[in-house]
Amino acid sequence: MVEEPESKEIIPRDYQINARDQIVSMLEDGEKRVFLVLMPTGMGKTLISAITVDILIEKEILKKEDKILFLVQDRKLKYQLYEMAKSYGLAQHGHLFLLDEGNKLPAQMSRQHAELSRFIFATPILLMNAVVGKTQKIKRETLDNIKLVIIDEILDVFAQSYGKKRPRGETIEYIEKKYGNGRTFKQIVQDLINEFKTTQQDDDEFQIDEAKVENYLIKEFSAKEYRLNMKFEPILNLLGLLNPNSEKIIIGLTASLSQDSKIDLLKRNLGSEEIVTEIHPVGEEFEDYKPAYDLKQIRVYDDWISEIDNIIQDIKQAMLLKLHKVYNKLFGRKRIPYDRILLFIGDLLGKKSLQQRLIDNLKLETKKKMTKQEESDLIKPILSNASAYLLMTVARQRLLENTLQSFFKFIERINNQTLLSNEQFQKIKEKISEKMKEVKETEDYIGEKEKRLLFWTNKLVNEDKNILVLCRFVDMTKHLARLMDEKGIPSTFVHGKMDGAAQHNQIQLFKRGDVKILFASERLIEKGTDLPEADVAIYYGTTVSLERYEQSLGRIRSNVQNVKTSYTLSYNLTVENEKSLKRDTLFLELMGKKLSNVIKE
Repeated sequence: MVEEPESKEIIPRDYQINARDQIVSMLEDGEKRVFLVLMPTGMGKTLISAITVDILIEKEILKKEDKILFLVQDRKLKYQLYEMAKSYGLAQHGHLFLLDEGNKLPAQMSRQHAELSRFIFATPILLMNAVVGKTQKIKRETLDNIKLVIIDEILDVFAQSYGKKRPRGETIEYIEKKYGNGRTFKQIVQDLINEFKTTQQDDDEFQIDEAKVENYLIKEFSAKEYRLNMKFEPILNLLGLLNPNSEKIIIGLTASLSQDSKIDLLKRNLGSEEIVTEIHPVGEEFEDYKPAYDLKQIRVYDDWISEIDNIIQDIKQAMLLKLHKVYNKLFGRKRIPYDRILLFIGDLLGKKSLQQRLIDNLKLETKKKMTKQEESDLIKPILSNASAYLLMTVARQRLLENTLQSFFKFIERINNQTLLSNEQFQKIKEKISEKMKEVKETEDYIGEKEKRLLFWTNKLVNEDKNILVLCRFVDMTKHLARLMDEKGIPSTFVHGKMDGAAQHNQIQLFKRGDVKILFASERLIEKGTDLPEADVAIYYGTTVSLERYEQSLGRIRSNVQNVKTSYTLSYNLTVENEKSLKRDTLFLELMGKKLSNVIKE
């Protein structure tokens, strides 16, 4: 894969140059060899790696025989880094080799390309398979010649969460220390509630529950325990990155500025503070390019959806009361912590040891011996109840963030005895039957949320805006793209089930301007895929995690005032509307962004 040198079309900003100079200066002085570049998302951290490589080669800190590895967790990001390197002109220093995912290139030719190339672009899994796989695509000796390893979103490559979250008390202390500015946790909560109220001045129906705000904060900021990512550890060892005596230079890039636990883990595994340092770029342009956010709420009014959502909530609440009792039997606590409900259900349904422990505890209460069949009869309704809660959680997601047809099919396939004997669930099925008649009688039926999406995308396209639409479900990316095409609005879609090449090709259609709208699955697009061509982002539902929200917002372009604009479509008087309002207000308040209002449309 031979590349002709290209002219440098990208002009770095002063804070990017500052980051480069910090790295180069410390390398020249022999102070450090592992650098962690921390910078808000969307400010061009990957360009820092390119301009740093440029100067390291110019100063001969990197010799002619030294190779440079760009390592990224995400397949599509591998292509993006490759394109960035080409655009900046790194090919003038040597060939660029993009390690392919399939067998497009014969193994022998792949080994030759890797051996001859100065730059290699790969994911950890792909690189590991290429070196130790049955058909070797890269020689181990080639890895020995790698002097500089650049790892984008390095915290995702290194860190893997496990175990329990920190206790409530510790989490509260963390929130007060990081975001309080002298305020207590109670004061922070009250300030957020007041902020909610200012965004809801014309809506008397919307109520703020203090306990819910507290639980949301606890869930969001309960710091997890982290360990080295076991999936990637073999290739990190093979590259010698975990050897404190290694002479390899590591430049790690991350936009996850608040992930202190992950950063500490990285430092422990890459060496002591004697060789590891954080790089915080500074410069006159830094604050100018640091984005502000304009977060708009678009409410979708559909009484049928709101009614079904409320019924689902009632069903889940009844199931949860029973789950609390089970949790009490197992652990002696009255209630399952809010942020551990789904985790507890997963353990209860999946771990035979936990089920047996519950049976033993129940037998002690009854003080009677039981046959295996009696034990089975005892645990069966408990597991059915847990499964019912899980099914209703997924059903609600499909109701709010997928098509009505998808929701109908999901409900019809449910064969859970707890739900089938539940009057409220039967009420949902009856209402579905009535709604299905309406859908069948209406030619080309379109749901209310789809109508609102069509209205806003058409309006924005007419304003010559390029739009990124983020969806929870893969099938919705395809469905909504098809809907746009039927209305004559050019669009395409991308999701995680595509291979890296297909993802790259679909994204390029949007980048080149062949289409005005890109529908993408949230998890695929949230990290690494910069889309400066996108003028606005539309969330087809809610993205709960603040970290994920910031990452995905960072993908889009800021306007001339350096404001990033997003729209969230959510059904009125549903849990979705409540979550999106909480998310936006918490984001603006706790992340310290420049704008402090949530605009309703």
